[in-house]
Amino acid sequence: MITQQERNVRRQLVWLVAGCTLLVGCGGTYDASVSGVASLDGAPLPSGSVAFIPNQAGPASYAAILNDGSYVVNTGREEGLPSGSYVVTVVAREKAIEDKSGRGLPPMPGKQITPPWYAAKKSTPLKFDVTSGSNEINLELTSEPPPDWQPPKTRRR
Repeated sequence: MITQQERNVRRQLVWLVAGCTLLVGCGGTYDASVSGVASLDGAPLPSGSVAFIPNQAGPASYAAILNDGSYVVNTGREEGLPSGSYVVTVVAREKAIEDKSGRGLPPMPGKQITPPWYAAKKSTPLKFDVTSGSNEINLELTSEPPPDWQPPKTRRR
C-alpha cells in the first residue's frame, strides 16, 4: 500500500522531470546543423563570414570562417538552422589595416579576397538544400565568374 507521503513524492518527481524536459528540450532549437570548409581555388580561406539565407520564411544564419577555412553555422546564438533551401554568400578579406596616424581611428578593412559575385544574394551561385540532421557543406569558390554574372554598374556623381 502506498502512503500519502509516497504519493506526494512521486507526484513531485513527475513534475520535476516534466519541468526539466521543458527546460532542456529534446536537443537544440533547430533541426539541422551545417559545417564545412570554405576555399577559393582549392586553398582554404583564412578568415571571413558565411551567410545562409533561406528561400522560405525564416531567419538568416551565419558563420565565421576560421583560419583553417572551417565554419559552423549559427542562427543567433544557437548552433544550427532550420532545414530548407538556402542561398549562400561568402565574404573574406585580407587582414585589416591598422591606423598608424595616432588619431585612434578604427582599422580599415583589408582588400576583399573573395570574388564579388559571392557577396550578394542575387549573384552568388551557391545554393544548397539543408536536410534535418548534420550536413557537411564545403564551399568551393572559384575565381572564374558564373556565366551570367555582370559587374555592378557604377554610379556617377
